Amino acid sequence: MRMFCPICEEECNVQVIQQDEPVTVRGEKYMAIARYYRCAECGEEFETSGSPFDPLADAYNQYRKQYKMLSPEKIRSFRHEYELTQKELSELLGWGAVTLSRYENGSLQDFSHDRQLQQAMIPDGLLKLIDLKPDALREEKRKRLVDILKEKRGKRQTTIECIERKLTARKPNIYNGFKVFNIEKFMGVVEYFCLNEGIYRTKLNKLLFYSDFLHYREYSVSITGAQYAHAPYGPVPDDYKILLAIMEEELSILQSDEKTFKGKDYTGDILISLRKEHIDTLGKEEIKTLLHIKSTLGDLSSSRLSDLSHDEDAYKETKQGGLITYAYAESLEGIT
Repeated sequence: MRMFCPICEEECNVQVIQQDEPVTVRGEKYMAIARYYRCAECGEEFETSGSPFDPLADAYNQYRKQYKMLSPEKIRSFRHEYELTQKELSELLGWGAVTLSRYENGSLQDFSHDRQLQQAMIPDGLLKLIDLKPDALREEKRKRLVDILKEKRGKRQTTIECIERKLTARKPNIYNGFKVFNIEKFMGVVEYFCLNEGIYRTKLNKLLFYSDFLHYREYSVSITGAQYAHAPYGPVPDDYKILLAIMEEELSILQSDEKTFKGKDYTGDILISLRKEHIDTLGKEEIKTLLHIKSTLGDLSSSRLSDLSHDEDAYKETKQGGLITYAYAESLEGIT
């Protein structure tokens, strides 16, 4: 291809060089994509301004994903959603306007600032900031924003209350492990398994199944009170899609991300815990069960864990869409 060479100061034939380069971010090394050009006339290598292949930006994005930090795009999107200027949001957060501008333009944020932003993205969090610093916004804008946030909070609470009311209406029986569904404990178990690097949804569902059923076998009661149904890839908690959506979209507890399967050319959807306060609702025996499940099954791939669950009587002796009785806990073979 031909392009302008800044050394020759004329259009020349160039060779495109693209490769991974090590970039250190806060003491950690990442392999980032870099692209530059080699001029066929002078042999010199050069970069172009505005190239999408910025090794430092790529390394920053890897770092953010590893530590579950907000991307510049998500920060800008949040501010635009509520029609806040950089100056207004900065004043609400107690920052200088330059700091927020740097983060929105790609600079790597501090951990403390990132957590502040994540809390501000929750309606209750932003309402609290407005209450603490009412003068950061004009009165008309403040009142309008407060009304919007309260409406969002109300809708979110209604959604959560409806699903919780539906699930807790089920009396203790053999299909829920003789326990009324406990949404706090369910979220605690999900947070526990999705910490650090996160896991695929299919794998999470199997770990939930084995956790509840093993705990029932050992203590005659489940951890979460969830019902489990027969699905194509193995047992899944009933209503799990709604519950996980609440944790991700309404409560900002989970974050979904794409991850490439090892040795494959396609990606899967993983869930990562952004918070872990619900883990504290779990008792010592329940944590003991989760530790055992994680140490025994945690390193298995999603497909291996799915195959393992398919070999259980709980799966083989039930039909597609049917509920699985906890009586099958006694015949579990995938976990000892």
